[in-house]
Amino acid sequence: MDAKSAPAIKRRPWATVALALWTVALTVLLTRAGLQPHRLSSLATYLNGGAAWQTSSPLYTDWRGFVYPPVIAWFFSILRDLPLTLAAVLWRALTAGTFLFGLGALLRSGVFRRIPPGSRGLVFIAVLPLSIGNIDNAQANPLIAGLMMLAVAAFQTESWTLCAFAAAVSIAFKIYPVALALLLCLLRPKQLSWRIALILLLLALVPFALQDVHYVSAQYHAWLQTRLADDRFHYPMKDAPLDLWYLLVRLGNLPVSVRLYEAVQVIAGIALAALVWVRSRRGVSIADNLAVLYLLVSVWMLLLGPATENQTYVVLAPAAALLAIQTIYSGSRSSRILAFAAYGFLLAAVCRNSLIPSLKSPAFMAIQPIGALILLAAISCELRAATPASPR
Repeated sequence: MDAKSAPAIKRRPWATVALALWTVALTVLLTRAGLQPHRLSSLATYLNGGAAWQTSSPLYTDWRGFVYPPVIAWFFSILRDLPLTLAAVLWRALTAGTFLFGLGALLRSGVFRRIPPGSRGLVFIAVLPLSIGNIDNAQANPLIAGLMMLAVAAFQTESWTLCAFAAAVSIAFKIYPVALALLLCLLRPKQLSWRIALILLLLALVPFALQDVHYVSAQYHAWLQTRLADDRFHYPMKDAPLDLWYLLVRLGNLPVSVRLYEAVQVIAGIALAALVWVRSRRGVSIADNLAVLYLLVSVWMLLLGPATENQTYVVLAPAAALLAIQTIYSGSRSSRILAFAAYGFLLAAVCRNSLIPSLKSPAFMAIQPIGALILLAAISCELRAATPASPR
Protein backbone atom coordinates (compact mmCIF):
# COMPACT_ATOMS: atom_id res chain seq x y z
CA MET A 1 0.00 0.00 0.00
CA ASP A 2 1.45 3.37 -0.95
CA ALA A 3 1.29 6.47 1.20
CA LYS A 4 -1.19 8.18 -1.08
CA SER A 5 -3.83 5.48 -0.70
CA ALA A 6 -3.64 5.33 3.08
CA PRO A 7 -5.59 8.53 3.79
CA ALA A 8 -8.35 7.45 1.43
CA ILE A 9 -8.73 4.15 3.29
CA LYS A 10 -8.82 5.94 6.61
CA ARG A 11 -11.73 8.04 5.41
CA ARG A 12 -13.85 5.03 4.53
CA PRO A 13 -15.05 3.54 7.85
CA TRP A 14 -18.08 5.82 8.37
CA ALA A 15 -19.14 5.42 4.74
CA THR A 16 -18.74 1.64 5.05
CA VAL A 17 -20.82 1.53 8.22
CA ALA A 18 -23.49 3.72 6.62
CA LEU A 19 -23.60 1.55 3.50
CA ALA A 20 -23.92 -1.60 5.60
CA LEU A 21 -26.68 -0.19 7.78
CA TRP A 22 -28.71 1.17 4.87
CA THR A 23 -28.23 -2.04 2.88
CA VAL A 24 -29.54 -4.16 5.76
CA ALA A 25 -32.41 -1.76 6.48
CA LEU A 26 -33.55 -1.51 2.87
CA THR A 27 -33.17 -5.25 2.28
CA VAL A 28 -35.43 -5.99 5.24
CA LEU A 29 -37.87 -3.24 4.28
CA LEU A 30 -38.16 -4.21 0.60
CA THR A 31 -38.39 -7.90 1.44
CA ARG A 32 -41.19 -7.15 3.87
CA ALA A 33 -42.95 -5.06 1.24
CA GLY A 34 -42.70 -7.91 -1.24
CA LEU A 35 -43.94 -10.53 1.19
CA GLN A 36 -46.71 -8.36 2.65
CA PRO A 37 -47.88 -6.11 -0.20
CA HIS A 38 -51.39 -5.81 1.29
CA ARG A 39 -50.07 -4.39 4.56
CA LEU A 40 -51.73 -1.08 5.39
CA SER A 41 -49.65 1.83 4.11
CA SER A 42 -49.94 5.09 2.21
CA LEU A 43 -49.44 3.21 -1.06
CA ALA A 44 -53.05 1.98 -0.90
CA THR A 45 -54.29 5.58 -1.02
CA TYR A 46 -51.97 6.42 -3.90
CA LEU A 47 -53.03 3.37 -5.90
CA ASN A 48 -56.68 4.20 -5.27
CA GLY A 49 -55.99 7.51 -6.95
CA GLY A 50 -54.40 5.67 -9.86
CA ALA A 51 -57.40 3.35 -10.12
CA ALA A 52 -59.80 6.31 -10.12
CA TRP A 53 -57.78 7.91 -12.92
CA GLN A 54 -57.97 4.75 -15.02
CA THR A 55 -61.75 4.50 -14.67
CA SER A 56 -62.39 8.26 -15.02
CA SER A 57 -63.82 8.31 -11.50
CA PRO A 58 -63.67 11.28 -9.12
CA LEU A 59 -60.25 11.55 -7.53
CA TYR A 60 -61.19 13.70 -4.54
CA THR A 61 -64.00 12.03 -2.62
CA ASP A 62 -62.44 11.89 0.85
CA TRP A 63 -60.77 14.79 2.63
CA ARG A 64 -58.19 12.34 4.03
CA GLY A 65 -57.83 10.36 0.82
CA PHE A 66 -55.97 11.15 -2.40
CA VAL A 67 -54.97 14.84 -2.31
CA TYR A 68 -52.42 15.14 -5.11
CA PRO A 69 -53.04 16.84 -8.48
CA PRO A 70 -54.18 14.81 -11.51
CA VAL A 71 -50.67 14.32 -12.94
CA ILE A 72 -49.74 12.37 -9.81
CA ALA A 73 -52.86 10.23 -10.18
CA TRP A 74 -51.69 9.40 -13.70
CA PHE A 75 -48.26 8.45 -12.33
CA PHE A 76 -49.79 6.06 -9.82
CA SER A 77 -52.00 4.58 -12.52
CA ILE A 78 -48.77 3.22 -14.00
CA LEU A 79 -47.94 1.48 -10.73
CA ARG A 80 -51.56 0.33 -10.52
CA ASP A 81 -51.04 -1.72 -13.70
CA LEU A 82 -48.21 -3.67 -12.06
CA PRO A 83 -48.64 -6.65 -9.75
CA LEU A 84 -49.15 -5.29 -6.22
CA THR A 85 -45.99 -6.98 -4.93
CA LEU A 86 -43.88 -5.33 -7.62
CA ALA A 87 -45.57 -1.96 -7.12
CA ALA A 88 -44.99 -2.09 -3.37
CA VAL A 89 -41.30 -2.82 -3.81
CA LEU A 90 -40.70 -0.39 -6.69
CA TRP A 91 -42.41 2.55 -5.00
CA ARG A 92 -40.41 2.15 -1.80
CA ALA A 93 -37.22 1.66 -3.80
CA LEU A 94 -37.97 4.87 -5.72
CA THR A 95 -38.62 6.93 -2.59
CA ALA A 96 -35.60 5.54 -0.74
CA GLY A 97 -33.35 5.86 -3.79
CA THR A 98 -34.34 9.47 -4.43
CA PHE A 99 -33.90 10.34 -0.76
CA LEU A 100 -30.42 8.83 -0.55
CA PHE A 101 -29.34 10.11 -3.96
CA GLY A 102 -30.46 13.62 -3.05
CA LEU A 103 -28.58 13.51 0.26
CA GLY A 104 -25.45 12.21 -1.46
CA ALA A 105 -25.67 14.87 -4.16
CA LEU A 106 -26.07 17.58 -1.53
CA LEU A 107 -23.01 16.40 0.37
CA ARG A 108 -20.90 16.02 -2.78
CA SER A 109 -21.90 19.46 -4.05
CA GLY A 110 -20.01 21.18 -1.23
CA VAL A 111 -23.02 23.06 0.13
CA PHE A 112 -22.23 21.59 3.57
CA ARG A 113 -18.49 21.78 3.02
CA ARG A 114 -17.71 22.09 6.72
CA ILE A 115 -18.51 18.39 7.03
CA PRO A 116 -15.25 16.60 6.10
CA PRO A 117 -15.57 14.12 3.21
CA GLY A 118 -14.52 11.30 5.52
CA SER A 119 -17.44 12.05 7.86
CA ARG A 120 -20.25 12.18 5.31
CA GLY A 121 -21.14 8.64 6.24
CA LEU A 122 -22.11 9.95 9.67
CA VAL A 123 -24.87 12.00 8.05
CA PHE A 124 -26.30 8.89 6.35
CA ILE A 125 -26.12 7.03 9.66
CA ALA A 126 -27.81 9.87 11.54
CA VAL A 127 -30.63 10.22 9.03
CA LEU A 128 -31.42 6.48 8.95
CA PRO A 129 -33.56 6.20 12.11
CA LEU A 130 -35.39 9.43 11.27
CA SER A 131 -36.44 8.30 7.80
CA ILE A 132 -36.68 4.52 7.54
CA GLY A 133 -40.17 4.32 9.07
CA ASN A 134 -41.46 6.84 6.54
CA ILE A 135 -40.04 4.80 3.68
CA ASP A 136 -41.51 1.62 5.16
CA ASN A 137 -44.93 3.25 5.33
CA ALA A 138 -44.64 4.10 1.61
CA GLN A 139 -45.01 7.83 2.21
CA ALA A 140 -44.23 10.29 -0.59
CA ASN A 141 -42.36 12.56 1.84
CA PRO A 142 -38.91 10.90 1.42
CA LEU A 143 -39.23 11.37 -2.34
CA ILE A 144 -40.03 15.06 -1.84
CA ALA A 145 -37.17 15.50 0.63
CA GLY A 146 -34.78 13.86 -1.82
CA LEU A 147 -35.92 16.08 -4.69
CA MET A 148 -35.49 19.18 -2.53
CA MET A 149 -31.91 18.21 -1.66
CA LEU A 150 -31.23 17.40 -5.30
CA ALA A 151 -32.52 20.84 -6.32
CA VAL A 152 -30.16 22.58 -3.88
CA ALA A 153 -27.22 20.43 -4.98
CA ALA A 154 -27.95 21.09 -8.65
CA PHE A 155 -28.12 24.82 -7.94
CA GLN A 156 -24.66 24.70 -6.40
CA THR A 157 -23.25 22.94 -9.47
CA GLU A 158 -25.19 25.26 -11.82
CA SER A 159 -27.15 22.37 -13.32
CA TRP A 160 -30.15 24.63 -13.87
CA THR A 161 -32.43 22.23 -15.73
CA LEU A 162 -31.92 19.48 -13.16
CA CYS A 163 -32.50 21.99 -10.36
CA ALA A 164 -35.73 23.18 -11.97
CA PHE A 165 -36.93 19.64 -12.67
CA ALA A 166 -36.32 18.48 -9.10
CA ALA A 167 -38.03 21.55 -7.64
CA ALA A 168 -41.01 21.33 -10.01
CA VAL A 169 -41.65 17.63 -9.44
CA SER A 170 -41.53 18.11 -5.66
CA ILE A 171 -44.09 20.93 -6.03
CA ALA A 172 -46.27 18.67 -8.20
CA PHE A 173 -46.47 16.18 -5.34
CA LYS A 174 -46.98 18.68 -2.52
CA ILE A 175 -47.35 22.41 -2.86
CA TYR A 176 -45.16 23.51 0.05
CA PRO A 177 -41.77 22.96 -1.71
CA VAL A 178 -42.70 26.05 -3.71
CA ALA A 179 -41.06 27.95 -0.82
CA LEU A 180 -37.72 26.38 -1.73
CA ALA A 181 -38.26 27.04 -5.45
CA LEU A 182 -39.05 30.71 -4.85
CA LEU A 183 -35.92 31.20 -2.75
CA LEU A 184 -33.75 29.57 -5.40
CA CYS A 185 -35.38 31.76 -8.05
CA LEU A 186 -34.64 34.78 -5.89
CA LEU A 187 -30.92 34.01 -6.17
CA ARG A 188 -30.90 33.08 -9.86
CA PRO A 189 -34.12 34.37 -11.45
CA LYS A 190 -32.91 34.33 -15.06
CA GLN A 191 -31.65 30.76 -14.88
CA LEU A 192 -34.49 29.19 -12.90
CA SER A 193 -37.76 31.13 -13.07
CA TRP A 194 -38.71 30.23 -16.63
CA ARG A 195 -37.42 26.67 -16.32
CA ILE A 196 -39.49 25.90 -13.22
CA ALA A 197 -42.56 27.62 -14.69
CA LEU A 198 -42.21 25.69 -17.96
CA ILE A 199 -41.81 22.30 -16.25
CA LEU A 200 -44.76 22.98 -13.95
CA LEU A 201 -46.85 23.94 -16.97
CA LEU A 202 -45.87 20.74 -18.79
CA LEU A 203 -46.70 18.66 -15.72
CA ALA A 204 -50.08 20.36 -15.50
CA LEU A 205 -50.81 19.73 -19.19
CA VAL A 206 -49.69 16.09 -19.33
CA PRO A 207 -52.99 14.74 -17.94
CA PHE A 208 -54.96 16.41 -20.77
CA ALA A 209 -52.98 14.37 -23.29
CA LEU A 210 -53.69 11.12 -21.43
CA GLN A 211 -57.34 11.38 -20.44
CA ASP A 212 -60.62 12.94 -21.52
CA VAL A 213 -60.24 16.73 -21.44
CA HIS A 214 -63.55 17.29 -19.63
CA TYR A 215 -62.69 14.72 -16.98
CA VAL A 216 -59.27 16.24 -16.37
CA SER A 217 -60.72 19.76 -16.16
CA ALA A 218 -63.29 18.59 -13.63
CA GLN A 219 -60.59 16.94 -11.52
CA TYR A 220 -58.45 20.07 -11.50
CA HIS A 221 -61.49 22.06 -10.41
CA ALA A 222 -62.26 19.55 -7.66
CA TRP A 223 -58.63 19.49 -6.55
CA LEU A 224 -58.49 23.28 -6.21
CA GLN A 225 -61.81 23.33 -4.37
CA THR A 226 -60.81 20.66 -1.88
CA ARG A 227 -57.40 22.24 -1.25
CA LEU A 228 -58.88 25.70 -0.70
CA ALA A 229 -61.61 24.30 1.55
CA ASP A 230 -59.15 22.29 3.64
CA ASP A 231 -59.24 24.37 6.83
CA ARG A 232 -56.60 22.74 8.98
CA PHE A 233 -56.98 25.34 11.71
CA HIS A 234 -60.20 23.62 12.78
CA TYR A 235 -59.23 19.97 12.45
CA PRO A 236 -60.11 17.77 15.42
CA MET A 237 -57.21 17.52 17.87
CA LYS A 238 -56.23 14.01 16.76
CA ASP A 239 -55.77 15.22 13.16
CA ALA A 240 -54.35 18.67 13.90
CA PRO A 241 -51.19 19.71 12.01
CA LEU A 242 -48.10 19.51 14.22
CA ASP A 243 -46.78 23.00 13.67
CA LEU A 244 -46.36 26.31 15.50
CA TRP A 245 -50.14 26.77 15.61
CA TYR A 246 -50.34 23.46 17.44
CA LEU A 247 -47.88 24.67 20.07
CA LEU A 248 -49.30 28.16 20.49
CA VAL A 249 -53.04 27.57 20.24
CA ARG A 250 -53.77 23.87 20.57
CA LEU A 251 -51.49 23.34 23.58
CA GLY A 252 -50.72 26.83 24.81
CA ASN A 253 -54.29 28.14 24.49
CA LEU A 254 -52.90 31.51 23.45
CA PRO A 255 -55.40 33.95 21.91
CA VAL A 256 -53.83 33.93 18.46
CA SER A 257 -56.27 34.57 15.64
CA VAL A 258 -56.07 32.78 12.31
CA ARG A 259 -55.36 36.06 10.53
CA LEU A 260 -52.53 36.90 12.91
CA TYR A 261 -51.02 33.46 12.47
CA GLU A 262 -51.28 33.68 8.68
CA ALA A 263 -49.55 37.06 8.90
CA VAL A 264 -46.75 35.41 10.92
CA GLN A 265 -46.41 32.74 8.22
CA VAL A 266 -46.07 35.36 5.49
CA ILE A 267 -43.75 37.64 7.48
CA ALA A 268 -41.49 34.72 8.39
CA GLY A 269 -41.30 33.73 4.73
CA ILE A 270 -40.45 37.29 3.70
CA ALA A 271 -37.83 37.51 6.44
CA LEU A 272 -36.24 34.29 5.21
CA ALA A 273 -36.15 35.61 1.65
CA ALA A 274 -34.67 38.91 2.86
CA LEU A 275 -31.97 37.09 4.83
CA VAL A 276 -30.97 35.01 1.81
CA TRP A 277 -30.97 38.07 -0.45
CA VAL A 278 -28.94 40.25 1.94
CA ARG A 279 -26.39 37.49 2.48
CA SER A 280 -25.97 37.09 -1.28
CA ARG A 281 -25.52 40.86 -1.72
CA ARG A 282 -22.89 40.93 1.03
CA GLY A 283 -20.72 38.43 -0.77
CA VAL A 284 -21.50 35.33 1.26
CA SER A 285 -20.47 32.32 -0.78
CA ILE A 286 -23.16 30.49 -2.70
CA ALA A 287 -22.44 27.29 -0.76
CA ASP A 288 -22.85 28.93 2.65
CA ASN A 289 -25.97 30.79 1.54
CA LEU A 290 -27.51 27.62 0.13
CA ALA A 291 -26.79 25.75 3.38
CA VAL A 292 -28.62 28.39 5.40
CA LEU A 293 -31.41 28.57 2.82
CA TYR A 294 -31.93 24.80 2.89
CA LEU A 295 -31.89 24.57 6.69
CA LEU A 296 -34.23 27.51 7.26
CA VAL A 297 -36.72 26.67 4.52
CA SER A 298 -36.95 23.12 5.88
CA VAL A 299 -37.82 24.50 9.31
CA TRP A 300 -40.28 27.03 7.83
CA MET A 301 -42.13 24.32 5.90
CA LEU A 302 -42.58 22.23 9.04
CA LEU A 303 -43.32 24.96 11.59
CA LEU A 304 -45.25 27.40 9.41
CA GLY A 305 -46.15 25.41 6.31
CA PRO A 306 -49.72 24.58 5.28
CA ALA A 307 -49.81 20.83 5.93
CA THR A 308 -47.51 19.48 8.62
CA GLU A 309 -48.35 15.96 9.73
CA ASN A 310 -46.49 13.48 11.88
CA GLN A 311 -44.95 11.79 8.83
CA THR A 312 -44.01 15.09 7.17
CA TYR A 313 -41.14 15.55 9.62
CA VAL A 314 -38.95 13.30 7.49
CA VAL A 315 -38.49 16.44 5.36
CA LEU A 316 -36.65 17.93 8.36
CA ALA A 317 -34.57 14.79 9.00
CA PRO A 318 -31.70 15.64 6.59
CA ALA A 319 -31.48 19.20 7.92
CA ALA A 320 -31.31 17.96 11.51
CA ALA A 321 -28.67 15.34 10.68
CA LEU A 322 -26.58 17.70 8.56
CA LEU A 323 -26.51 20.45 11.17
CA ALA A 324 -25.76 18.05 14.02
CA ILE A 325 -22.78 16.51 12.22
CA GLN A 326 -21.59 19.90 10.96
CA THR A 327 -21.46 21.31 14.49
CA ILE A 328 -19.10 18.52 15.53
CA TYR A 329 -16.44 20.03 13.28
CA SER A 330 -17.32 23.71 13.37
CA GLY A 331 -19.67 25.92 15.28
CA SER A 332 -20.13 27.11 18.82
CA ARG A 333 -20.78 24.87 21.80
CA SER A 334 -24.30 26.26 22.13
CA SER A 335 -25.16 25.50 18.50
CA ARG A 336 -23.82 21.97 18.93
CA ILE A 337 -25.92 21.37 22.04
CA LEU A 338 -29.03 22.77 20.39
CA ALA A 339 -28.49 20.82 17.15
CA PHE A 340 -28.13 17.53 18.99
CA ALA A 341 -31.10 18.37 21.21
CA ALA A 342 -33.22 18.97 18.12
CA TYR A 343 -32.05 15.70 16.63
CA GLY A 344 -32.85 13.98 19.93
CA PHE A 345 -36.40 15.32 19.96
CA LEU A 346 -37.02 14.14 16.41
CA LEU A 347 -35.54 10.75 17.27
CA ALA A 348 -37.76 10.52 20.35
CA ALA A 349 -40.79 11.12 18.14
CA VAL A 350 -39.70 8.30 15.84
CA CYS A 351 -39.30 6.00 18.84
CA ARG A 352 -42.78 6.91 20.02
CA ASN A 353 -44.19 6.13 16.57
CA SER A 354 -42.44 2.77 16.39
CA LEU A 355 -42.53 1.52 19.99
CA ILE A 356 -45.65 3.09 21.51
CA PRO A 357 -47.85 4.19 18.59
CA SER A 358 -50.89 4.35 20.88
CA LEU A 359 -49.26 7.13 22.91
CA LYS A 360 -50.84 10.10 21.16
CA SER A 361 -51.49 12.56 23.93
CA PRO A 362 -51.24 16.20 22.78
CA ALA A 363 -48.10 16.76 24.86
CA PHE A 364 -46.26 13.83 23.29
CA MET A 365 -47.34 14.83 19.80
CA ALA A 366 -45.70 18.22 20.42
CA ILE A 367 -42.24 16.63 20.45
CA GLN A 368 -41.73 17.18 16.73
CA PRO A 369 -42.62 20.90 16.50
CA ILE A 370 -40.57 21.51 19.64
CA GLY A 371 -37.66 19.78 17.93
CA ALA A 372 -38.13 22.04 14.92
CA LEU A 373 -38.06 25.11 17.17
CA ILE A 374 -34.84 23.92 18.81
CA LEU A 375 -33.34 23.32 15.38
CA LEU A 376 -34.27 26.89 14.44
CA ALA A 377 -32.44 28.09 17.55
CA ALA A 378 -29.39 26.04 16.56
CA ILE A 379 -29.39 27.55 13.06
CA SER A 380 -29.65 31.02 14.60
CA CYS A 381 -26.62 30.29 16.78
CA GLU A 382 -24.69 29.17 13.73
CA LEU A 383 -25.61 32.36 11.90
CA ARG A 384 -24.54 34.57 14.79
CA ALA A 385 -21.24 32.74 15.21
CA ALA A 386 -20.42 32.61 11.48
CA THR A 387 -17.44 34.60 10.37
CA PRO A 388 -17.74 36.65 7.17
CA ALA A 389 -17.37 34.40 4.17
CA SER A 390 -14.95 35.10 1.39
CA PRO A 391 -16.41 36.61 -1.75
CA ARG A 392 -17.47 34.29 -4.53
